[in-house]
Amino acid sequence: MTHKKVSLKISNGVNRRLFLRLLSLSTLSTWFIQNTAFSQLVDLSQLTLLNIVDFGARGDGIHDDSPAFQKACDYAKQIGGARIHLPDPIKYYRLTFPIYLSSNTEIYGQGATTKIIFEDPIFNKGRGGFVIGSSLEANSYFAHEWYRSKKKSTTINPDFKNPVQRQYLRDNPEFVQAENSLIHDVLLQAIFTSENEQAWGGYGINFVNARDCHAYNIWGMGWTQLIGMGSDVPPETPSNHNCSAKNLVVIKPDLRRTYYSIGFIANSTNCTIDNARQDAPMTANTPNGSGVATNLCEDCIIKNITIPDLGRTNTSEGILINNSSGCVVENIFIGNAKTAVSVFYSMKDTLNPLKPNTLNKIEGKNCDAVLTIYSKYNVIKNVTGEDCSAIIVLKNNNATHNEIYSSPGNVSAPENRLRKFTSNNTFISSQLK
Repeated sequence: MTHKKVSLKISNGVNRRLFLRLLSLSTLSTWFIQNTAFSQLVDLSQLTLLNIVDFGARGDGIHDDSPAFQKACDYAKQIGGARIHLPDPIKYYRLTFPIYLSSNTEIYGQGATTKIIFEDPIFNKGRGGFVIGSSLEANSYFAHEWYRSKKKSTTINPDFKNPVQRQYLRDNPEFVQAENSLIHDVLLQAIFTSENEQAWGGYGINFVNARDCHAYNIWGMGWTQLIGMGSDVPPETPSNHNCSAKNLVVIKPDLRRTYYSIGFIANSTNCTIDNARQDAPMTANTPNGSGVATNLCEDCIIKNITIPDLGRTNTSEGILINNSSGCVVENIFIGNAKTAVSVFYSMKDTLNPLKPNTLNKIEGKNCDAVLTIYSKYNVIKNVTGEDCSAIIVLKNNNATHNEIYSSPGNVSAPENRLRKFTSNNTFISSQLK
């Protein structure tokens, strides 16, 4: 398998310099709709163009620019949508509270030179970076209470009702909190001040109950997840539909503790993480620690992911697919992990034999295993490894009814599992194609 270095460019090959020139043209939005896979429902060329400086942002790294950012987003909502331009800051935009986008809002900078630092993105602030939508933990109403009075320091609203697990936004549009919004061409960093020096956490961009919303050309530092799309722990179970995050670079993950360094898709449908790389490993022996994961999802895509050195955390999985069907995992390169890709399930009714997951072009280097399977109904092709102890491992009794296109020598199982079957051929050879 040939893996390519991630390049930050839009999908049809127009270079970034030309793209930024086009930003000033009234025809940009029509061009953008016609030439990408994004399903924007609003003609962005008709939206008002705003400058964040006009709302009081200074970008000097000293002044708290949070109120200015939120004021601009609220004004965009008030007028039915707007494009908010972030000129390169003098030093960086300093934000001390999460910023909430509703519908038809575009926030964009110039790229990695447009630096935004979020201070103390801790749990009671909704793990705050940018939030597209609203949920129980990342609640827009409670956040606005803080902006109004500075008295309510939490974004957790126990009275907010998320959809429950697998009550997908796709089928229940009454839960939509934001749609048709974009964030792109910015560098987002999470830092912790002295009073929170032992803290960890933070989602750079958090999609919650959002539909047709997208992020692209995003650089991240210090986040436990650069991208969050939904959640899976009741009562925080927001859903998303047809959202995407593309062209991502994790310069350095949260070194104290990481959930999913690049991103997590949960309780969502038709969402995508595409063209992402991680440049530095997670800290060894810390809890959790995967690159990208799904749980309770349908028809999602994870592709073109490059992590040369994931780091040996307690879990250390490059890509994790859990309780999901119809998902595609393709063109993955993972180095220095316990397993490059894993497929699990804990809820049998999340599996659908008519909608198998497809795993294709998976490469591991210096991993214990390239692919570990604890699940059914997967189509597996082109799995290779270099300096790996195993290529494809059927890890438990659930690892049946898969279509594995590989030579028998590349497929194995732990001895204690094999002894549970009357014939090794029943367990392994029957799945080989």
